Amino acid sequence: MPQIISSLDELENAGLRHVLVMYSGGVDGSYLLQWFARRNIEVTALQVRIGDAYEVDSDVVKWRAAKFGVSTHSIDASHEFFTRYLPAAIHADAYYQGQFPVSSTLTRPLMAKVAVATARQLGCDAVAHTATYMQNSSLRLSASIAALDREMVIAAPFLGSDVPRDVKVASLHDAGITFETGIHSVDASPWARVIECGSLENPENILDETVFTWTRDIDDCPDGGIELDLAFTGGQPTEMDGKPVALGDLVSTLNELGGQHGVGRFSGLEDTPFGVKNHEIREAPAAAVITAAHRALANAVYGMREHAIRTTLAQEWTNLVVHGGWYGHLAQSLSHCLAELDEPLTGVVRLRLRRGTVQVLRLQSQHGLYYSRFGENFHRWMRGYSYSPWLTQATMTDAVRGEHNEQ
Repeated sequence: MPQIISSLDELENAGLRHVLVMYSGGVDGSYLLQWFARRNIEVTALQVRIGDAYEVDSDVVKWRAAKFGVSTHSIDASHEFFTRYLPAAIHADAYYQGQFPVSSTLTRPLMAKVAVATARQLGCDAVAHTATYMQNSSLRLSASIAALDREMVIAAPFLGSDVPRDVKVASLHDAGITFETGIHSVDASPWARVIECGSLENPENILDETVFTWTRDIDDCPDGGIELDLAFTGGQPTEMDGKPVALGDLVSTLNELGGQHGVGRFSGLEDTPFGVKNHEIREAPAAAVITAAHRALANAVYGMREHAIRTTLAQEWTNLVVHGGWYGHLAQSLSHCLAELDEPLTGVVRLRLRRGTVQVLRLQSQHGLYYSRFGENFHRWMRGYSYSPWLTQATMTDAVRGEHNEQ
């Protein structure tokens, strides 16, 4: 079993030689670098870049780390995110408890993978992260590191050491580092921007409009809205308005278009391992648009049993990866299964984005099971089968699909 250090006191007495700190330039990571610097422990900061949605520029990240004598490794993992991690979430329509698109659930396993590889390369004896006991990311990071390297020491000191955010901000201010976001904690990936802390911690408070940067308030959106066509191949979006588009470019475009029309604001409570719930605000325009289209296409193509089983598997996969099981055998197996189930999901969905809503206007799929595609052929075919009692619904779905595709 891997060794897990879960407090600052344990960390101080662990006798570590060289620690790799997963670092995005934020308050928590900067405070940890400051803490290490005061104890003359060798540290390397690792910034894992995914797309261009990160909150702190790489030059600022390096400058902040350098304030404490720490060098920074900056690694771009965007390609792997868009080719492996995000497609898995699209296949599963991965929403946390149906409330909002998953975000760090996708990025944390990838960051952990990069961190373990970098730590091995540099000869580090520990990987440190700053997730707290109120963040499920602590589980995602620690479990991923442990799955990838059983010998690596995992330092998660803020699990057991609760240092208030305002104390961290004040300490860093004394060191010459200030933060524009102040009391709010922001984590951004191309798929979602997550905002926490401050007044947002209490769901009884009215949402602070100033925390939103990707999406407009619906009162400020254009009147007419916008229409667009998304084409899918094997359950993944491959074209927009008839033109091929890479997934990363599509996400960027839809984040901008959706945000202009107020699409993609989410608010909900996330369960933590300790029974209490954490309030989270998210902006995810592209996720809202792509998921709406994917769900509509799945509804048109899947038979009743296919749809029910696929929904169950998707929920199970989402629950597993939310709680740190990305690299587990079950999660990997379910992910492969969901991708195979999505193979018939090919077609085009037209959507209207208007004042915070995503409306499906039309869809077309060569594998669609909707009646209008079959017409008289369906009646002729059914008479030939004479409603045989041995035909299950799943068998009927395959038979109808096969009959039509053979014509």
